[in-house]
Amino acid sequence: MQMQARRRTRADLVHDHLRHMIVTQDLQPGQPLIEKDLCETFGVSRTPLREAILRLAEHGLITVAPQHGTFVAQISPRDVRLAHFLRENLEVPVIRRLTLQPRRDLDAVRAILLDQKILAARDDRAGFILLDDLFHEALFDACGLAELWGVIHAKKGHLDRVRFLQGSLRGGVTAPLAQHEAIVEAVAAGDADRAASLLRAHVAGSLEFMERQLRERPELFRPGPDGQPDLER
Repeated sequence: MQMQARRRTRADLVHDHLRHMIVTQDLQPGQPLIEKDLCETFGVSRTPLREAILRLAEHGLITVAPQHGTFVAQISPRDVRLAHFLRENLEVPVIRRLTLQPRRDLDAVRAILLDQKILAARDDRAGFILLDDLFHEALFDACGLAELWGVIHAKKGHLDRVRFLQGSLRGGVTAPLAQHEAIVEAVAAGDADRAASLLRAHVAGSLEFMERQLRERPELFRPGPDGQPDLER
């Protein structure tokens, strides 16, 4: 008997909405979160709001400081690097496995890629970035490993913030769109080495972007133990 999916609660919905606002910079690093205002915004009582905030705090996206307040956390360079490590070590083997499958159903992947092309033509950077997750999730799904994408998603909140910063710059979607197209072409051609190489370079782009931003916009990031920007050693 197939198990039914768990019914989503108000706390789930508030969590997802708040996470989206943090990732997309609608809520800026260091911005205070006023409980009364958020309850009115989401039309919920304090209980589901507090549950959502607690979950986001557990993932480091919100800082709860007793006697001081609740704030949007600065981006954690360490968490970004950990999420990148996870992506590289899960996505690259997945793309190899998908490429080597005798039958590769890429219809869903191609449909998302087409939608991304349309959004890129409209310069809808926010919409493009939101579809980026669906593109990568569809690759996992095509390989029969959709659950693994859930593992990555749970750990990449800070990485998503960097990806949104990167993509929101003018011209920021041009490179990832071309990379997505090249990855799909390599998978369709059965070239596992090329597909893996392209994907590895694709996911590394956000990490390289963050290292530059640490120098240019250090106020967005959590400092290292010495109080200085947490640059890669």
